[in-house]
Amino acid sequence: EPTAEPTAEPTAEPTKLPIPMPTVAPGNPSKMPSSYPTPEPSSDPTVVPSSVPTSMPSALPTPAPEAGVLVTTPDWHTVSEESGKQTSSFEISLTAEPLDTVYVNFTSLGNTAMDPAWVKFTFGNYDTPQTVTVSGIDDSIDQGPWYKDHIDVNFTSADECKEGTRDLPCGQYVAYNGFDGTNSADGKSLRMDVNVTDDDTAGVQVTTTHVNTTFDNYGDALGEDMYGIRLTSEPRYDVTLSLSTDGRFSYTDVPSVTFTADDWYTVQYVTVTSSAATGRRPVCQDSLTREPAKYKQKCAELTGRKDVISHAFTSSDPFYTDATNSVQDVKIYSTVFYDPVLPPFLSTAKFTTLLNGVLVTFDKDTVQPGGAGSFECVSVLNLTVTKKTLGTDWIGDGALCSWLSASSLKVTFGMGPTVIPDDILHLKDGVVQSSNAYASLFAMNQSITILGPDKPTVPTVTFNAPQAIGVCDDLTLDASASQGSGGRDMTFNYTVKCSNADACANVTAVLDEANKVNGGTGTHTVTIPASVISKGLKMEFKLTASNFLGEMTSRTTSVEKLGYPAPNVAIQGGNPRETTYSEELVLRADASLPEMKCVADSLSNAKMTYVWTELTGQYTGSLSTTNPRILRIAKNQLLATKSYEFQCFVALTSNTENNNTASVVVDVTQQPVTAKIAGGKERASGTDQALVLDAGDSVDPDDMSDEWSYVWSCVNKTDGTVCKDTTGGQLQIQPNTTNALARVPAGKLYTGTYEFSVFVKKDDRNDTTSTTVVITAGAPPVVSIGTLSEDKYNPIADSYLRLAGSATSSGSIVSTEWTQVGSSVTGAFISGSDMRATGVVQLDALTAGVTYTFMLTAKDTFGESSYSTVEVVMNEAPSSGGLSITPSHGYVFETDFSFLSENWVDEDLPLSYKFVYTVGYEGSWTPVADAQASASYDALLPQGLVEDNYTLTGMTVVYDYYDSYSSATDTTRVLPVKYSTAQLANISAALTTEALELGDPEASMQIMGATHKSLSGGSSDERRKLMSSSEEAALRTTLLATLKETYTVSDVTEANVDSMMSTLDGIVNAPNDLTTATAIDSLLFAKKLLRVSVDSEIGISTTGTGYVGTALSYLLLSSMFNASDVTSATPVSAANVTDTLRFLSMAQLYGAYAGIEYTVSSAMIHSASAREEAQYLGGDSRGMPGSNVKVSFPSNFSNAAKLPVSGNTYVDMRVVTLDTDVYTAYASYRNSGNTVASNMYGSSTYNTDLNSAVTQVEVMDEDGNVFDVGGLDPAAPIYVTMQATEPIDTNFSAWKMEKVCYSDGQVIEMDCPLGTQTYTCDSSLGGVDGSYFLDFTCPGVVPTCMWWSEGEGEWAHEGCSVVNYTSTNVTCACTHLTDFVLGKNVSAAAVDISFTSSPTSLPTPLPSPLPTSLPTAIPTALPTAAPSPAPTPQPTAVPTSQPTA
Repeated sequence: EPTAEPTAEPTAEPTKLPIPMPTVAPGNPSKMPSSYPTPEPSSDPTVVPSSVPTSMPSALPTPAPEAGVLVTTPDWHTVSEESGKQTSSFEISLTAEPLDTVYVNFTSLGNTAMDPAWVKFTFGNYDTPQTVTVSGIDDSIDQGPWYKDHIDVNFTSADECKEGTRDLPCGQYVAYNGFDGTNSADGKSLRMDVNVTDDDTAGVQVTTTHVNTTFDNYGDALGEDMYGIRLTSEPRYDVTLSLSTDGRFSYTDVPSVTFTADDWYTVQYVTVTSSAATGRRPVCQDSLTREPAKYKQKCAELTGRKDVISHAFTSSDPFYTDATNSVQDVKIYSTVFYDPVLPPFLSTAKFTTLLNGVLVTFDKDTVQPGGAGSFECVSVLNLTVTKKTLGTDWIGDGALCSWLSASSLKVTFGMGPTVIPDDILHLKDGVVQSSNAYASLFAMNQSITILGPDKPTVPTVTFNAPQAIGVCDDLTLDASASQGSGGRDMTFNYTVKCSNADACANVTAVLDEANKVNGGTGTHTVTIPASVISKGLKMEFKLTASNFLGEMTSRTTSVEKLGYPAPNVAIQGGNPRETTYSEELVLRADASLPEMKCVADSLSNAKMTYVWTELTGQYTGSLSTTNPRILRIAKNQLLATKSYEFQCFVALTSNTENNNTASVVVDVTQQPVTAKIAGGKERASGTDQALVLDAGDSVDPDDMSDEWSYVWSCVNKTDGTVCKDTTGGQLQIQPNTTNALARVPAGKLYTGTYEFSVFVKKDDRNDTTSTTVVITAGAPPVVSIGTLSEDKYNPIADSYLRLAGSATSSGSIVSTEWTQVGSSVTGAFISGSDMRATGVVQLDALTAGVTYTFMLTAKDTFGESSYSTVEVVMNEAPSSGGLSITPSHGYVFETDFSFLSENWVDEDLPLSYKFVYTVGYEGSWTPVADAQASASYDALLPQGLVEDNYTLTGMTVVYDYYDSYSSATDTTRVLPVKYSTAQLANISAALTTEALELGDPEASMQIMGATHKSLSGGSSDERRKLMSSSEEAALRTTLLATLKETYTVSDVTEANVDSMMSTLDGIVNAPNDLTTATAIDSLLFAKKLLRVSVDSEIGISTTGTGYVGTALSYLLLSSMFNASDVTSATPVSAANVTDTLRFLSMAQLYGAYAGIEYTVSSAMIHSASAREEAQYLGGDSRGMPGSNVKVSFPSNFSNAAKLPVSGNTYVDMRVVTLDTDVYTAYASYRNSGNTVASNMYGSSTYNTDLNSAVTQVEVMDEDGNVFDVGGLDPAAPIYVTMQATEPIDTNFSAWKMEKVCYSDGQVIEMDCPLGTQTYTCDSSLGGVDGSYFLDFTCPGVVPTCMWWSEGEGEWAHEGCSVVNYTSTNVTCACTHLTDFVLGKNVSAAAVDISFTSSPTSLPTPLPSPLPTSLPTAIPTALPTAAPSPAPTPQPTAVPTSQPTA
């Protein structure tokens, strides 16, 4: 726009200025003057008059000119949208001189542009034509071949004129503002028509008309391709393109694309893939065959694939429809990549030797679908179809599959399988694939006939029967522990021979009936009534057992019927029985009182006496017992190749002539020797290093006195020849080939791979093993792995294996790392141990039956690396068996429930059986008896819960020789019996007394369990009171006394500790019904039992740990720690709690390795116990389960704390909280306002309230000796984070008050959160006038860090300070270890004062834009004598944030 002109810019509606009217000319007033003035008279003389007289002057003045515009233009302007291609123009000028500057603007409908868009005319150029070029405006919309527009011409002027400033009077000029006349050239309208030629064409562009895709042999997509689509013009409405292919191999990633006016030009890409439909994979279905030789990878459908993608429009834009537009098709060229290998094919399917599974092999390695570990077989097998059986149970309930290798799948049968040889095993389609990285084909339509085993298992009959029975007793023959069934019922056939053939008839008849049951397959257990057995009859029973393959075996046992009543006694397990020198022998006698129903006499009491003897005289060791029924002979006591006979004599204590005996022959079999080479299964060594091979770790488990002999040899694994040294001669092993230690000097071997073998011999036993040595150039680190102590390891929870490695170098070792080689298992090592020389493997991450290779790699400062490997064989647990409990229901105290565990299979015999139960369907398990050789057991069970319909769940846990185990469950219902108060107390006492007199502590614990469960009334939510609190307290006291007595005749085993802890938990589960003395005794008993568990080196199970936690929680709520009953015994009990928890930690960590942690989480006790090597202790945190409590040790803690141990010594850490979060539960028992923390240690005289659980932190050695940790550097303390019981006030703003003191003695009240605080003003602290500002900080509740001082018997705080805290957590920095707790204290009030500075002689500076700083507690200096120009104002009542003037 013009800017030099003084007038305003033209507007669309210019202002119309007033035009002054001319005055009337003198002398002729009636005439209007001309618009131009009359010219002045000339000074020149007039010319000679013309002969023609002049005309008379006109009576009218000269007329004013009219506005006009001259436009030279064509009829039509034709222009193009395409820039510069076609333009037009016109010229424009004014026909009359304007009053003022005239602006002419050109406008169109928006499709035409004028250049310039406006022109300007002045009185100097008004009649000079100006040229305007007309062009089309390019858009993106298709509007057809051409469309119309027009140009409008608009005039704007101020139309102002000042007389005397122009050549003529203003009236002689023309106004143009708003001119709307016509074209002076032709009299037509000034609007000019324009034809615009459109250069846009609606359409679709594709970036390519063909794409290339690939797919694999199976039909899955491999390589994808893409093409782009965009529109060629902007649509008026959205345009959607639908995509479709004409084949069944190719697909687009989207079914359509949509373009809008905003994104029409943006290319949208379509991804194209090619694959076969799911139902058509593999593509070449006609080639599917079970025979690899006939399998065809290629077929017509795979070759020459060409598909086409077509497009269809959907839009309201008329230019974007299928009728008005079209899109190029995109051709798809699909190429198949054929597998380099055929899919896996079934090679064999064969029953295992134990008949409890099928081993399936493939012709090549597979991807092992189902993954590591055991998984449901439905993942890989079609379980709905077999040749001879229908249904999914043909492999048994609970069957599992596992990959033993990449080409070997094991199917382990569950309970009750029906599959037999010649059945057909079907593979699941589309699951098993080759492990080749480029394989795509899956095994399809494959099945195979299951073959019988190469060498089927033959049944082993195990009799459990007495050698003699009393005159009134029935005879039970129990062969339920027989083996060789393959996990299914065997056929049993009993026969008998008698000393009196005529007397045998009735016995034979009973056996014949037993042989007919179960469809003629018989039964393993037969009971012969006493009435059919004659006095003095000697019977030889023969049992023949056969499995489903027809393999059979027989065994006999002899029984004599005595002529008088006698105790029943039988030793569990077979007779003869096998054991070894290196294992403990456990003989358990089942005994019961004689029946007296057929004689006139009766028993005076139930007490029996047990005496164990060894009859051959070869065993001279101890025969003493704790449980009189169980004889335990420690390992390494019975010599290999010897036979012993142990006898159990059982008599009535009141009449020892009334007795019976049972004996068993124990054969101690000789065990094979095992050759071992230290260092690893495979290792690397260097050409510049001496190679040392050590077979000194070879094992003779029988520890025979004969000398070892060794023979070493070496083979070059590259060519299989005898090893040669660098001279070309045969490699000489030094000092010779018959030493345990073999040495190859440095420089004797070229680089290569060598296998060194050693043949070891001791007496007539021998073994061979080998190690592979890879020789590399130079002198890499020497990496070695210690030999393993076991042949097999169990993949069960909480089981670990320590791999002891070492690495040395002439430099320094900078890193070590453990890895697992050759399988896909992950997470095998506990966190951190995989980066140490000694690694700890979590065995439950591994798969049963698989052999794993672990590698230790070390690197040194020279950049050299080396390695060693070790093989670990994983054991398989017993399988295919089950549990049954009979009867299906019964009554507490009245019904004996029979547990029967049968048909279990394992190669590592003998099996042992443990029976446990839980009330309801899930929860903590309570043993009914320790593990035993018998597969059956009769037990008294507690009543169930009413909400579970009185259901109890029983479980059998079956262990093999290596203690790997499996389990099975069954349920029964135990209904309550309504006993009176006296009846419940009396029946419990009578039954436990009888059990203890019979020497049966397990039965005693069963009765106690039933008793304390009866106190709960069959409900988990509400107790049914059977008696008054005092009577119940008395009963609980009696139960504790009985438990302590039972303990004296119980072996210390894991199961017995679990059972006793379960009983203790039940006794103390109502803290308000415990006397203080009973509570104290219960705590002492728990402490004693845990200490014995540690001393006996059995540790404690997870189940037992749980019972300890809950029992101690109940005891913390008892009157033993009630603040109102604090006595001198209270601190002793508190110390006993600490000792008990310490023993619990030691029991948990028994046998643990570095890096292993165990926890306890119960209502009031949370504990974390961990073991670590001293050198790695520190720099990390130990958290607490169920809370925010954690302890952080400083780096290199072992040295900082001056622990008297070496770097690789185990150090145990224990962090325990005695949780006060359950205070509300405590209040329901005791209306006391004290927390457990204050209760445990009595009343605290320190002025504080306790506000957290007590947190105990200890560091100790493996034997429980606690290290005295103190005097740590305050700059590197131990950080203990504790959780506050009550929220901590962190709203500090509420503590701040701002006031003003005006006069001396003024008292100001502060409304503080903890109550009103007062402040007395002191004018001497103020400014000139004595006034000042007051910042007051109220007292507040703040946390304190406290610790228990044994010496002072009090909570102390020196040496622990608060680092930071939130409303819930407080972190304390402490320089020692002990028991910690949070306290609550009240901070002192604080006062800060300030006032305006004294006046100075200089003027006050301008105020700062920022507020003044907070006042300080230090008063300002006295005022000077020089006054300021203007005094400052008095301080306001409340300090303002703005500066004073």
